[in-house]
Amino acid sequence: MFKKQATRLIVFTALMTACVTAATALLGFGTGDFYFNCGDAVIFITAAMFGPLPAMIAGGLGSFFADMAVYPATMFFTLFIKGFEGLIAGLSMRLFARSSKQWLSVLGALISMIIAGAAMMTGYFVCNSFLYGTPASAMIALPADAVQASASAALAFTVLYGMRLIALRKKLFPPRPKESAANGSGDKSSQDDRSRKNRCQSPRQRLQ
Repeated sequence: MFKKQATRLIVFTALMTACVTAATALLGFGTGDFYFNCGDAVIFITAAMFGPLPAMIAGGLGSFFADMAVYPATMFFTLFIKGFEGLIAGLSMRLFARSSKQWLSVLGALISMIIAGAAMMTGYFVCNSFLYGTPASAMIALPADAVQASASAALAFTVLYGMRLIALRKKLFPPRPKESAANGSGDKSSQDDRSRKNRCQSPRQRLQ
């Protein structure tokens, strides 16, 4: 079961990497020096569905390949910024998912997207400060990054919880049974075997 789930996770990581590339390069538009896209929404969906490591790989590599085609000047910055964004989103969502309260888990997912979006904005602020020469020049891009992060979080949240995509997670990766449950079932089966054996024995054999 574990090997099957690991293989499935690798396949979906590759698939989501391609989706991030497509959402960034194809589902985007440029306005002057800014480029808006839906790549961050796919990164957030990957983090919620598959966890921090697939989100980091899909976010980093997928955005890197997209920047290679759309805006090569930032592709190496993007590799680390978007990878870190996916990692932060996945780790934060996993932390909130431990709560037994469903509403807290859902709210935590939205908070995680906001935190990851803020990390993305900070990363590109540093990147633009290097490219433009001064932090003051990099401030120009912050409103555009804020709009993209907010729109991506809203889109991802709608797809995950409004359209109930998150419900597929347990179907794709069912939780493994606890070891105690496995031991309990083993003890029960062994007790059943002994009871069946006793029923087959004669009264004299039981006394012996």
